[in-house]
Amino acid sequence: MDLIRDFKDPGREYSVLAFWFLNGELKKERLAWQIGQMVEKGVYGGFMHPRAYLKTPYLEDEWWDAVGVCVEESRKQGFAPWLYDEYAWPSGTAGSTFEYGFQKPSRILSRGRDNMAKGLWAVKKDAGNRGCGNEGAGNEGGGSQGGGNQGSGNQGGGNQGGANPEDKGQSGANPSSMPYRVVKRDGFIYEFYEKVFEKAVDYLNPETIASFIKLTHEEYRKRWGEDFGKLIPGIFFDEIYMMGNPLPWTDRLPGRFRETYGYDILDELPSLVDGVSERDKQVRKDYFSLVTAMYEEAFFRQISDWCGKYGLKLTGHTEEFLWEHPRRQGDYFKTMRHLMVPGSDCHDYRYRYPRRITYCEPKYSVSVARIYGKERAMSEALGGAGWNCTMEEFKKGINTLAAMGTGMFILHGFYYECDHQGSQSDWPTSFFYQNPYWDYFKIFADYIRRLSFMNSQGNPVVDYAILYPIGDMDENMENGEENPAGQAINNGFHQALNCMIEHQLDTDMVDEESILNAHICDGKLCLGQQRFKVLLLPEGGSLMEETVAKLEAWTKAGGSVLFYRTGLAHENRSGENRSGENRAGGDRANGCSVNGYWDTVLRGNVHSISRIPEAAAGLAAPSASVIYGNTGNIFLNHRTAGNVDYYLVANSSDERRNLVLSFSHASTPVLLDIEKGDMMQAVYTQAGTAQMCGGRPSGSGVLIYMDLEPGEAVYVLFGLEEDTIRQAKPALTGDIRWEEEWITGKWDFLPLSPSGPNHGDNAHNEESMDLEIPIAEFTSDVSSGTETIRICNQSGEEGSCGRHMSLWNGRWITRRRSWNDQLDASDLYFRKTVFLEHAPEKAEFCAAAVDSFECFINGTMVYKGISNGEPVVFGDKGQLTQGENILAFHVTNRNPLHDVYVCSAEELPPDRFISLLMEGIIVQGTNVEVVKSDSTWIVNDSLIKGWEQPDSDGRFTAAGFDVRKVLNFNYTGLEHVWLKAWERGKPPLKPWGDLPLFGQTLTYPRKLWYTVTIPAGASVLYEPATAGAAVCMLDGKEVHWENGVHILPDNERIHILTIQITAGGCSDGLKQPIRVTMKAVAVNLSDWRMLGLPWFSGRCRYTNTWSVEQLEGTYMLELGGVNHCAQIWINGRLADTRLWRPYRADITSLLRPGENEITILVSNLASNERRHMLVDEGMALGWNRYWNEDNMDRDSRNYVSGLLGPVRLLHVISPKP
Repeated sequence: MDLIRDFKDPGREYSVLAFWFLNGELKKERLAWQIGQMVEKGVYGGFMHPRAYLKTPYLEDEWWDAVGVCVEESRKQGFAPWLYDEYAWPSGTAGSTFEYGFQKPSRILSRGRDNMAKGLWAVKKDAGNRGCGNEGAGNEGGGSQGGGNQGSGNQGGGNQGGANPEDKGQSGANPSSMPYRVVKRDGFIYEFYEKVFEKAVDYLNPETIASFIKLTHEEYRKRWGEDFGKLIPGIFFDEIYMMGNPLPWTDRLPGRFRETYGYDILDELPSLVDGVSERDKQVRKDYFSLVTAMYEEAFFRQISDWCGKYGLKLTGHTEEFLWEHPRRQGDYFKTMRHLMVPGSDCHDYRYRYPRRITYCEPKYSVSVARIYGKERAMSEALGGAGWNCTMEEFKKGINTLAAMGTGMFILHGFYYECDHQGSQSDWPTSFFYQNPYWDYFKIFADYIRRLSFMNSQGNPVVDYAILYPIGDMDENMENGEENPAGQAINNGFHQALNCMIEHQLDTDMVDEESILNAHICDGKLCLGQQRFKVLLLPEGGSLMEETVAKLEAWTKAGGSVLFYRTGLAHENRSGENRSGENRAGGDRANGCSVNGYWDTVLRGNVHSISRIPEAAAGLAAPSASVIYGNTGNIFLNHRTAGNVDYYLVANSSDERRNLVLSFSHASTPVLLDIEKGDMMQAVYTQAGTAQMCGGRPSGSGVLIYMDLEPGEAVYVLFGLEEDTIRQAKPALTGDIRWEEEWITGKWDFLPLSPSGPNHGDNAHNEESMDLEIPIAEFTSDVSSGTETIRICNQSGEEGSCGRHMSLWNGRWITRRRSWNDQLDASDLYFRKTVFLEHAPEKAEFCAAAVDSFECFINGTMVYKGISNGEPVVFGDKGQLTQGENILAFHVTNRNPLHDVYVCSAEELPPDRFISLLMEGIIVQGTNVEVVKSDSTWIVNDSLIKGWEQPDSDGRFTAAGFDVRKVLNFNYTGLEHVWLKAWERGKPPLKPWGDLPLFGQTLTYPRKLWYTVTIPAGASVLYEPATAGAAVCMLDGKEVHWENGVHILPDNERIHILTIQITAGGCSDGLKQPIRVTMKAVAVNLSDWRMLGLPWFSGRCRYTNTWSVEQLEGTYMLELGGVNHCAQIWINGRLADTRLWRPYRADITSLLRPGENEITILVSNLASNERRHMLVDEGMALGWNRYWNEDNMDRDSRNYVSGLLGPVRLLHVISPKP
């Protein structure tokens, strides 16, 4: 292996991989074209991932035909077609669990109860049969997560907990009405009920998983088995977890438990619910250990053995947070060790804001891979960041994952299509051709390929380990949730791991079984690829006696143990506190709990978590550390390959960082530029007496000076041969002085056609382009205002006024407490205060609801009935008075939709959207008051006493809520709280369409007005396609068309086109987007929105000239602000392509004496266009509106597009390289 040569252009096996989202109808030509696109842009493999909105029949002939096309095209293109084992997720169903959608029901679950997940649910009563509190299913989002705010979608949808045995949960949980088991203990009666989860797979049943393999894996093997392990590298499973809650169960568990542990778990079930005795803890530990073993054997080992037999690499991910493991995942190490490429999810580019990586997620899969000698660890990376996330921010995430040790990156996702309501909201963004940066994506793909290559060579060097405390968690799970001790263990574990990593002390996890199997060599704990010097343990944790003996031998051989505080008391059996004070280094721990007893063999210091990094570095000095500069979001990753030591140094912050790093190596360092693949000289000095972290002298090491741009990472290498080092590009040393020239004045500006050349070598020669303007401001003679509309709903459809017009001014309203709205609510309570100056003479209301409602005025019911979405008219029955009045509606939906997180149909039936629409007319003499449903109403999902009455004490006030600040689709905390009503939209909103108002429907003819902004640079305006008599006004003057065109003499400014149409019916109106021809126009540097292009996503060209008198030295072109990617061309030759800061290029070799031409091609993000692309079918859903509006709006700064400047020419005058 030639590390430097291979780094420049690693093999395709290290390629970034696409999570290829296959939605809609799969077409042969489109599939082949997309594979070609990926290969062209450096993405040499991908997972064929059937998503929820796939229309091609899954596991049927059409599906196999589509996969066959992909396999054969991959063979031609050098693309690796990885398999994905399921329709949507989680794996194991072999078909759909969605109520709506396009696929056949699950072939596994349709076989009945044996294949369905099961759980036990408990009710505890005292002996007198008086209820003693519901000890039932826990909240899926509950517990102290430690590692951040998480959530994950699932096909069952929603909170998996049940409120009582009679409830049928949202995941299809069907509790039995008769107790499964009744146990008496300590004066209490425990009734245990079995829940069968009809939409979830029993992963503890080996026959169930064998059937899944036969229906899925074997079907692939029948067709392409000869390609397994060659063209087809492997297969992915996704999002599996034990659904049965709060206590996972399966029919075989009691018998298996008796065989394994020699006692009857059925007699000990109360210990799973509560109790803190040693017996209770042991029962829980035995129970969860058996659950792990059954999960491991049925799913992980069985599928891994099958893959190994036929040459496939198994990868995928499960749950990556400790608090979830006992009842959802089991022992992570014992299960995930069966994967050839252990993987993890990457939740927190969607569940944290500002976005950042949660370290434990990649660290789990990386730790397993390293201990068990796997080739790489995988991350399903960066999904759900949204359309408005920049390439620079994605690069920061990739750098952090690489610093954690990830060596295989699967980008989530690449959209086959996103033209329909489902696929438009399928956890965007799409890294694919829908995004303007796709033209330049090979730069990012090569960047990731180099990281993957470097993280796959040689061996990691990780001095510090932290115990994976699954045993302690098992003991402290009461009824499937952590008790206070469990929360302390969970929090301490995550905090200690985070603290070490954030102090540049790379730390991996290790489990007890691996410790027992480890070798002790040279004072290190050696297991797999790992050589640990220091082990972190939780204060008050428990270990097996064999583990303690192994660690005792290791510490005697030179290893070190540190304890981090968890808040758990150190007490022996008699309650005596056996910890003493060590003034020199914190508290002295006399031992670690061994099977419930304190032993004195493990002696180590106990430190607060904030002091753990300093203490660890004092025991084993790190080979690299930051000794100067801001270390926040700076990460280090050390590996060796042969005689070479190399370090990834990553700046994952938004700021430029000036750092000095100390390394304990004596050889000459060089740097590797990950973006370019180049080797460069390092700016360094001998360390001398410089002090390293932990207070130890660096000896003969070196100090390296680094200026890292935001999101920049670099490799530092030691141990290369001198001949190799001499090939490094020179570095600028000493003080750099520049001569600076600003390039001022206007630039020629031209948007480029998306169907034009894919590369800049021709784009700078285009003279004009035709542009379609897809949006307009719309109003009519029945509208109360204007609204921004998308002229055509979908490609191939014509525009029509009927999509936007109604007699109604009221909005459909509902309750929304998260990304999704509350489709799962059965009851909503709306109220509004209406002030009347005079006593009303007459009042009439028109209201529609899904599906029935009661109306109260000042506490008196004035109407009750079923609406089913159709309007009903009623009066006030004399209840309105002068002054303050309360209007209140109780809406009931008997058919709520529980699949609220993955709305798995292109169009849902109208009876599933719990909603209210109302409008009222109150006559007070000559004054007519109109009351309508809108966001000024407040709404609750719980019945509050007096909710329909006047608010005398201010109880009924809406809480502050901004969905853009919500970090989870399963957000809890706003139950029983008044919120402002959320507007689904105004009729004719789908799925209801237009409705009569007070018995009246819209009649024609009608006057319509469309207002369209014509951008600067438009030179030709084409006559709009309209239906109905139309008059066009440009800047207030009527337009006279000549052969269907109008020439714009002044194209340096924005124009306003107004189209007045007399519509004879609902299909009349503006039929197609407005078309213009754009030509280059002189502009000052500014946001494209200022030029009339707020909706435009694509590329624009900027051109300017300047003169250079002399050509000595180095010339750099600095673009200043760019949103978001830029290609820099000088005199028709490409200088560089920049996807992130710094927007700077060395143009020395491209300059010529005298006048020079500069051309900058700037691309923005898909978000500017996607913000206006949500189809009508999706407008009523909170989930769709979140991804197409709210999620993007929280990054509103990224709507700013273009070359912003200032642009400067920098001439290096000293020193010379």
